[in-house]
Amino acid sequence: MAANWQKCLMIWVGLLLAGCGKESEPPAGSIGVTGDYLEDYRSIQFKDGVQSNVAADGSIADLTFTDINGNEASLKDYLGKKHVVLVVTRGFNGSVCLYCATQTSRLLTSYAKFSERDAEVIVVFPVVTPDDSIRHRDFAVSVKNKLDTPVEKIPFPIVLDVELKAVDHLGIRKDLSKPATYILDKQGQTRFAYVGDSLADRPSVQALLDQLDALNKDASGK
Repeated sequence: MAANWQKCLMIWVGLLLAGCGKESEPPAGSIGVTGDYLEDYRSIQFKDGVQSNVAADGSIADLTFTDINGNEASLKDYLGKKHVVLVVTRGFNGSVCLYCATQTSRLLTSYAKFSERDAEVIVVFPVVTPDDSIRHRDFAVSVKNKLDTPVEKIPFPIVLDVELKAVDHLGIRKDLSKPATYILDKQGQTRFAYVGDSLADRPSVQALLDQLDALNKDASGK
């Protein structure tokens, strides 16, 4: 178990350090990115030009999560301040899937573009039990400790949905969770809602930036 845990950590750290962009090249010596893993993440493509495929849920802004320090993290904290891009990954049951790691990394490397659009990215890892929460928290803290340097940082919140409460509220449970992405405006209204049918069915970074551009255009009236 310890060996698998370490392997999972090293792979995810390596993917994050590599950037996971569609055409990006990993830096020399990237941790844990070799062979099939490297080829797999390079071949992953998410969807451009997508539109909402589920009905907007007006209560998403009421959701709360647990941050990696064990504190409550509420979406209401962003009301009136930032748009929120809420990304729900498949979840954590002892490992993180390659698609979730790739998606998280691409959000990381594009974070400045989200900030320019006055948006905060929040990545959610659903976990079934409090024990899973503790294990994932240790995992995430280890990743952040490796990346939180003056050169590389994880700039957005990584939070846990303990006991799948948010997943069940959103109706997206499937082997933990379906991958799902929501954009909330500064008033807490859901302006975009996309739930994937498979692990690879996720909006691309560009798709999310396009949605934010349209949202900001509507807000400015231009």
